[in-house]
Amino acid sequence: MALELTHTWLLVADMPRAVSFYRDTLGLEVGSDLGQYVELQANDHFYLALFEQSAMQLGEPGIAINPASGQRATFAFEVESLDSFCAGLRAKGAVFTSDETNHPEWGLRTAFLLDPDGNLLCLYGRIPSDE
Repeated sequence: MALELTHTWLLVADMPRAVSFYRDTLGLEVGSDLGQYVELQANDHFYLALFEQSAMQLGEPGIAINPASGQRATFAFEVESLDSFCAGLRAKGAVFTSDETNHPEWGLRTAFLLDPDGNLLCLYGRIPSDE
């Protein structure tokens, strides 16, 4: 049987704040909520799972859980209309670390922001044909 990636676990410090950001700001649907572990459906085949760092440490005491300061993960989300999507996020109070930028070398238009725990998110879409 081949491996199939189904989840990414993201360790978070404050579950309500993290869920609010991913559910209410980004619009991901909660698939299951066990309190200290919440799965958000990113697409039909993949879940972003938020796991409270303290709960993970309690459940797996033999694993040293000590995220380094700074960037710990980058999640890339494709959106249909990047500029419109970003405008909607800004209206919800999201703060971006970069404006929407064309990257012809990648064939993409991107924008970056941080979630409440400092994890870097990349939003991307096609470069509009009129640019």
